[in-house]
Amino acid sequence: MKAQMALKACSAVPLDRILNSAVIVNWSALGLGAAVGGARIEYRTGTEGSVESLKLWACNGEYWSLICDYSPSVGWADGPRFTNGYHSHRLGRLLQSILMNQSLFTHRLGRNTNATVEIGVPTAEQTTDATLQVNQAFVGLQ
Repeated sequence: MKAQMALKACSAVPLDRILNSAVIVNWSALGLGAAVGGARIEYRTGTEGSVESLKLWACNGEYWSLICDYSPSVGWADGPRFTNGYHSHRLGRLLQSILMNQSLFTHRLGRNTNATVEIGVPTAEQTTDATLQVNQAFVGLQ
């Protein structure tokens, strides 16, 4: 039986910001230390205006490595697929919760649009802020 997370309406929180916070909160769990130059989330909205695919990448010097990809469709509800030695159960659950409940967050994108969220190595303050935002959006996660 899967643990359920209580969700709060977060209509003032942009989708790209909660996705950014999800990665920052799980930065260490993914093994993304200071040596990693950053991370990038790429996602695409479909004809309905909701996210139909998401990819998370890590930058190591000049090379980008895929961390995970996710297509939140009804047919595939198992969550993100992690690759290249990366894995975080908590990040997987969090991304799945965000995308399966994305109507709780504001979208700034139109239909059939690509978006990118750049994430630098987080500071302690950014990690604290991201943790607070995730906890406020997903009561009972921690």
